[in-house]
Amino acid sequence: MTMDEKARRSHSRAALLGPALMVASMAFYVANDATVKLLGRALPLGQLVSVRGFMMIALLLALVLVLPGHGPRALKWLAHRSVLVRSGWDTFVTFTYLFALMHMPIANILAIMNLSPLVILPLAAWRLGERLKLADVMAVLAGLVGALLVVRPGPEGFNWWAVAAFLAMLGVAARDMSTRHIPAAAPSVVVALANICMVQVAALALWAIQGGERISPGQWAGLALAALFLSAALFTIVLAVRAAPLSITAPWRYSIIVWGVLAGWLAFGEWPDTLTLLGIAVIIASSLHATFRS
Repeated sequence: MTMDEKARRSHSRAALLGPALMVASMAFYVANDATVKLLGRALPLGQLVSVRGFMMIALLLALVLVLPGHGPRALKWLAHRSVLVRSGWDTFVTFTYLFALMHMPIANILAIMNLSPLVILPLAAWRLGERLKLADVMAVLAGLVGALLVVRPGPEGFNWWAVAAFLAMLGVAARDMSTRHIPAAAPSVVVALANICMVQVAALALWAIQGGERISPGQWAGLALAALFLSAALFTIVLAVRAAPLSITAPWRYSIIVWGVLAGWLAFGEWPDTLTLLGIAVIIASSLHATFRS
């Protein structure tokens, strides 16, 4: 096999693996969000995020210690500058998003957050030297149209809390850009652990301000599930961004809309209407085109 053939085969694998991991990550994020939404009816946000955070730290730390090629030495990456930068951006995204979510309609915040690929692609071309084709831009714009068909935000939701959501969206773009600067030797599970540790510091401060409630056995089980889902989401999104160029993985973020509709149907009895189904079809078509265009 020639070097060119090996390069083409490697590119083909990345073109499949990156999107697959991104779709899986979006599914885990939605599963976590649905669980948190149910738990948030009774538990203060600071307490919920903090308890979930302790569980995630224990889970990820155990993985670091038992996975082959990891072990205690891998924890040195927690203090690496590039990992800390990504963790800082993830903490910023977490709380700007949560604060916006508490004060504005979910449809509006979803529409704003799904603008991130429009920011990621030109940034990837500018800062990382990735090639940006007209097909990339058209695929992302088509995906955005599909997202707007699904969420159909109303103008009454765009206020100062929408500004917080916009900042969270910019933070997502910056976080993913910073991920590409993390050395390949840094284990993805350690990167995820670093994120959670930094988020945990802020969550504990919020818990101290808000206070807490008694947690029932069922809520403990729900918190454990949320910790598992979010740990998987953080791990797989790091793998996705590192597996393929952002121009390939970014459009597949729109799959979170598809998972969100499924979660709404299964957990809350919400069935999508015709425009929603049309939007989902546009999202899927644009993502497939963006991935298999070459």
